[in-house]
Amino acid sequence: MPISTSRQPLVVLLLFFLSGFAALLYQVIWQRLLVFYTGSDTVSISLIVSAFMTGLGIGYLAGGRLADRSTSTQNLRYFVLAELGIMVFALFSKAILYDFLYQSNQLPTDKPLLVYVIVFGIVLLPTFLMGVSLPVLSRTFRFGDMAQQARYISLLYFINTLGAAVGAFVTGFLLVRRLGFDNAIFIGAALNGLCAVCAWDIGRGATREKALGDGGGSETLASSHAPDALSPSPHAPHTLPLTTWSVQYAVSGFAALSLELIWFRVLETLIKSVSLTFAILLAIYLGSMAVGTVAGTWLTSRSVYQSVVRRERAFLLAQLVLYGYTALSVGVFVNAIGRVPGLQFLWDYFASGEPVLSPRFSLFTYGAVPIFLLGIPTFLMGLSFSLSQSLIQDNYAQIGRRVGWLQFINIVGSAVGAWAVTWVGFAYLGTSLLLKYIVALSFGYVVLLLLRRHISASVAGGLAVALGLFIWIIPDNAQFWQRLNGLEKTSDFVFDENESAVSVIKMTPDQKMGIVFVNGLGQSGLPYHYDAVHTLLGALPVMMHPDPKHVAVIGLGSAGTVNGIAGRLETRRIDCFEIASNQEKVLADYAGRVGDTAVNAVLRDRRLKMIFRDGRYAIRNGAARYDVIEADALRPLSAYSGNVYSREYFELVRDRLRPGGLAVTWCPTGRVFNTFRAVFPYVAYCDKLVLIGSNQPIQLDWKAIEQRAKADFSRRHYNRSGIDIWSLLDHYRPHIRLLPRATGVQGEINTDLFPKDEYSIRVKDRIDF
Repeated sequence: MPISTSRQPLVVLLLFFLSGFAALLYQVIWQRLLVFYTGSDTVSISLIVSAFMTGLGIGYLAGGRLADRSTSTQNLRYFVLAELGIMVFALFSKAILYDFLYQSNQLPTDKPLLVYVIVFGIVLLPTFLMGVSLPVLSRTFRFGDMAQQARYISLLYFINTLGAAVGAFVTGFLLVRRLGFDNAIFIGAALNGLCAVCAWDIGRGATREKALGDGGGSETLASSHAPDALSPSPHAPHTLPLTTWSVQYAVSGFAALSLELIWFRVLETLIKSVSLTFAILLAIYLGSMAVGTVAGTWLTSRSVYQSVVRRERAFLLAQLVLYGYTALSVGVFVNAIGRVPGLQFLWDYFASGEPVLSPRFSLFTYGAVPIFLLGIPTFLMGLSFSLSQSLIQDNYAQIGRRVGWLQFINIVGSAVGAWAVTWVGFAYLGTSLLLKYIVALSFGYVVLLLLRRHISASVAGGLAVALGLFIWIIPDNAQFWQRLNGLEKTSDFVFDENESAVSVIKMTPDQKMGIVFVNGLGQSGLPYHYDAVHTLLGALPVMMHPDPKHVAVIGLGSAGTVNGIAGRLETRRIDCFEIASNQEKVLADYAGRVGDTAVNAVLRDRRLKMIFRDGRYAIRNGAARYDVIEADALRPLSAYSGNVYSREYFELVRDRLRPGGLAVTWCPTGRVFNTFRAVFPYVAYCDKLVLIGSNQPIQLDWKAIEQRAKADFSRRHYNRSGIDIWSLLDHYRPHIRLLPRATGVQGEINTDLFPKDEYSIRVKDRIDF
């Protein structure tokens, strides 16, 4: 039975909610699948996001032109076709993005521009179709005047953004954890299919009933006659010209994406990022924007805002408050932490190295703090969209074009912002100065308010002074990160920020010891004898191996594992893969400050080759074969940790070993234990600490190990770190044993497409030994 005419707009809004839900489900999952091909470093992630945005932007532009040339019923059919196209791609996306693009290894991966073109070409179809949807739906229904039409467009944007927020949250918290990446895709495909069927039913019913003329005041669908017959908004010609709006949308997109990246970097450090951090923050970002959009829709319906002048003033003031609040909230937060007694618990948490995921504490770290920093600015972004639509839409014949063009130019600004922040902002300015420059854009709105005679010169001067003060209270970059790491004095830490990470070493008061942090997470301690386990993890496999000429370590950290693996004279080359490209610099600065000769010796070791790439990506795409491959210890809940605890990763490592080579991993969970044993037939195990695997029988010859550990080169190497390596090995000797060959997969395992440990945030989701 066809859907009644009066309910059609409501049903379309519901369908667009589901479409937004599916879109963010895909973004979360497709980005993860693409990372296997591109690597998970910051530049690669920016490349993927840019490819997505480019496709969306082209879709907006093309969809706008298509919408204005078509009848309402045809536009609804285009929406049906778009949803069907997205659904079909989704059904094959795992095969395309993972099986073909990654596993077949047929396409080049060594040139960023070429990789961008490849990724863009692959995701162009679905992202293009996602972009088409808003312009064509904006002309699916006709309303009595352009004010109503603009509110309808704002409601479309609201409901789609709300669906995206819910989709991001549910995908991370429920779907991926319960179904895995590949199976969760089918949920999105089912939603796209439902959207297509219901929208097709609306169009079929409208065609059959033939109702629906121009309808004076109420919404109608269809009719190919008189496409521009609606009344324009009163006083519309007095608003800003489209050229000015285009500049505003570009600047807005640039600022929105730049602020998003800044907020995520700050919050990732504060709350100590785990796999679900991105989904939570994205849900807050999009959810606040959706609420702002519907608030703006309500506001423009009020009689007091029927005047173009009032709406324009409200829009400009919203932009001004957005930037001003951003600066003020960050400045107040950074300066208040550690000085306001009620926030002491947060200060203590920022100083610590372990994430806390208890529900009560997470209300502050994943709720109150993010909402305080970005809730109001993103709310105002949504509010501004509704206000701008009420000002821009003054001609029904150009609705689609204007929606499409302005969303396209907004996407262009966003893409420029993403690359500018990644390549210039974080690398050369630092978060603090970058934030100040972005907030300084607000002075342009003060000028506009003055030129448009919305405020007097004296008020403009007062606003400019207030903005200047808000910017001034944001501390410089060193003090900014010092306080957000829970430290009273800048001298208490060594840090560096670039596009890849915020790398920090927090010093003890006596300046003799330090803890290595990357993006807020504690990694390991210095000097090496303070955290000798990392040295043990590196030393044990090279002492077991008879001739470890070429070895590899994934992750630099404190260089403790590298220090351990470098202890044999027979080793000729050590490849160390590290995503945080500034980690080596931070270690060198620390060593120079405290005179740590052991750290200096490791970093200056001629055998060491630093490779600043995702380790899994580099090993897969390199030609080298190794005697030992080891991944430095990584928390199983960390983002992308599943990539180095999966069956496919262990199979890759196994295939890159020389005959008799050893693969090494930390063993934090029962699933890691099960997964490793499912890949390697021969395994040595140190209880809940380390797994060492090989394709050939492992010789645990303690007499030979003792002889190697006591060799002159090895003793000198480890003694400069204050470590007696044989005593350390001998201490763990009773806990190290060879395991019998597994007869099959025993218990749950981690795979690339279902990294269960990474998403096991609840105790009952975890598999212990």
